[in-house]
Amino acid sequence: METKGAALSRHKTIEDLAQKSQVSVSTIDRILSGRGAVKPSTMEHVLTVAEQIGFYGTETIRNRLLGGAPERRFGFLLNSSNRHLYRSLATELVALVKKSVAVRGHVVIRHLDDTDPDLAASALLELGRECDIIACVCVDHPAVSGAVGELALKGIPVIAMISDISSPARAGFVGSNDWQLGRTAGWFASRLAKPGRAAVLVGSERYTCQQVHEASFRSFIRADCPDLRLTGTRATNESDDIAKTVILTLLKDVPDLTVLFVAGGGIDGICDGLAQAGREDIVVIGCEMTDNTRSLISLGVISVILAHPVGEIARQAVEAMIGLSLDPPVEPHAVQVTVPFSVVVSENC
Repeated sequence: METKGAALSRHKTIEDLAQKSQVSVSTIDRILSGRGAVKPSTMEHVLTVAEQIGFYGTETIRNRLLGGAPERRFGFLLNSSNRHLYRSLATELVALVKKSVAVRGHVVIRHLDDTDPDLAASALLELGRECDIIACVCVDHPAVSGAVGELALKGIPVIAMISDISSPARAGFVGSNDWQLGRTAGWFASRLAKPGRAAVLVGSERYTCQQVHEASFRSFIRADCPDLRLTGTRATNESDDIAKTVILTLLKDVPDLTVLFVAGGGIDGICDGLAQAGREDIVVIGCEMTDNTRSLISLGVISVILAHPVGEIARQAVEAMIGLSLDPPVEPHAVQVTVPFSVVVSENC
């Protein structure tokens, strides 16, 4: 008699795939061998099931579906791979392009370890020399806008992800409603923090998403939180090490700090600094979900994370890029996708 462990470990057979897909064995055979016609919709359904059950011939099915699909090179410009958010985003983007059956997709990913706009502009132009379409997370600056405009003239669309860019030539944007995110942070601050000072930390003044987070948070606090007084915004340069130094200095300068909105990167370093100073009493609201921040939420060190849903942003971006690569846009700003952010607290992390 076959044990449960043996059943789980054995290769899934054609019969298993046929049963799970609710099609005949002969249909599976025609898909795998390429002999005989099978409707594309049936092949897509069988491919989905094959991926789910770990069928050994999944790639063969995918190649049959691709058939004469055109080749496209997708370029992605992301922030530092040292940050969990951008490692996760890169992994999702690669997997989604690989899974597409609309194109034979190839991926080129570049990570920037600095917020220098000239480096971002150069990286975009470099990607443009080898890619058909680009999606990016980068600072907003005239140099970046110039690079996006130059690429648009060459027929290479650029989509912004997470943080928008102001270039009139960009092909679109996929990300959250940043005004709502900042005001939601203000709402939590008004209900969780004791009377005192409120501060905002951004990664860089050049990220439009963080500019809007800060402005809307401040707007809410000024209008609805008379017991909280705002202090000056400080930047972390998207670095945990710099963020730790910044928060330790801030605690000395503003001893009555009671709430902190971390609108950019560096939240792990900030929490290290708070622990070092013995100030875990401060309400911390962040925007980035990592393994460490998830643990800190459960411990009560971080009160709330208003997280960018990486998987959905990646899915929407790749879907838009595939569409634009197959049917180039006539006008700029062809893609505008708002992906709701996630609210994570100790009870749902």
